[in-house]
Amino acid sequence: MIRLCLLMLIIILWFTPVFSQGPGNLTAPNRHNLSATSGNPVRAVSETQICVFCHTPHRALTQTPLWNKSLSTAQYTVSVKPGSTGTQLSSPLNPPDGDSKLCLSCHDGTIPLGSVLNLGGQPTTISMTQQNLPLWTDLSGHHLVSIEYNSALATDKANQCGTVQYKLVDPPPPTPYLQRTRNIYDPNCTDPAGCSDPDNWHMGVQCTSCHDAHYDPDPVNRTTAFLRQGVRGSWTSRTYTDPLCLTCHIQCP
Repeated sequence: MIRLCLLMLIIILWFTPVFSQGPGNLTAPNRHNLSATSGNPVRAVSETQICVFCHTPHRALTQTPLWNKSLSTAQYTVSVKPGSTGTQLSSPLNPPDGDSKLCLSCHDGTIPLGSVLNLGGQPTTISMTQQNLPLWTDLSGHHLVSIEYNSALATDKANQCGTVQYKLVDPPPPTPYLQRTRNIYDPNCTDPAGCSDPDNWHMGVQCTSCHDAHYDPDPVNRTTAFLRQGVRGSWTSRTYTDPLCLTCHIQCP
């Protein structure tokens, strides 16, 4: 079973952009190990496979390589670009796309955690100790996702210095901090659903820009929340890790 999981992971990472910085520790007691043997409070009742909750080598969702879940059809609340008095420049796609859409197929709480497209050759819902995470369709209080990050955005953000304290790093950081999105940065975009390029991928911010779904540096104490750098800080005070933020954001002179 472990060999099958490793083979699936190799195929996923070979044919898709860098999603995980590896080596991964899903066999450790981190929250993305939903198998019955994980010891986590949210886990399967009897299913011992690890990868199957997200990935399958057969009958996967066609538009997302080897994804073993349906995508949510939820309606989301996002931070819409304000008027001339605001400082938000980007219009995020709504609903989100790319990796963020995959994350939300579990994390928005609308699809049961155990619902998979293929287990033993057919769709099924694996019995879980908890089937749904809390409903989370209001994304307006969180960092924007599914937005393009390019030098044009960095230039426009730098022009706001004096009004804002931080501008954007330019040139933009590399993958994995930038991931694929159909969103395009257009300062003239007025569409509340965001402006997109349906025929081409652009590079921008997704959930996986900050979080590595396959690797949690501190799964026992849970101080890192799958972050690519640093620790999570306080959920209540929102004091998140500076090293990760400074990958993209830099103080204005």
